[in-house]
Amino acid sequence: MADDQEGQSKSGETADADETPWLADDQFYRALASTRRRRLLSFVIEHSDSTVDELATVLAGWETTETGAMATVGDHDRIALELVHSHLPLLEDLGLVEYDADTGVVRAEDVDAAVEDLITRSIEAEQPSQS
Repeated sequence: MADDQEGQSKSGETADADETPWLADDQFYRALASTRRRRLLSFVIEHSDSTVDELATVLAGWETTETGAMATVGDHDRIALELVHSHLPLLEDLGLVEYDADTGVVRAEDVDAAVEDLITRSIEAEQPSQS
């Protein structure tokens, strides 16, 4: 009988953990700590399908608006390389994006509304206040 109760308790805990597993996942918070990853997520949530090339262009442009410098081909290529080898695999492992390495297509997974709101608010907070 104790085994039955223990089994029920474990399955109950699993069900609760499945609802919002990202809340207890340090990797999730590390992923969102990156401005580039938050921007990437914001873009792919807003635009259903993107490519690595398109994302690199958007992110390079986003960064140049902050610095006032022109984005170079080297900037674009460096960002694309970071996307492929670092940012996209991490976000895919967390279930936030789906990345097809063969086609270069990136799309948002079914992102929890709370996560989407957090990303949106963090992007809005980056904008200088209009005084």
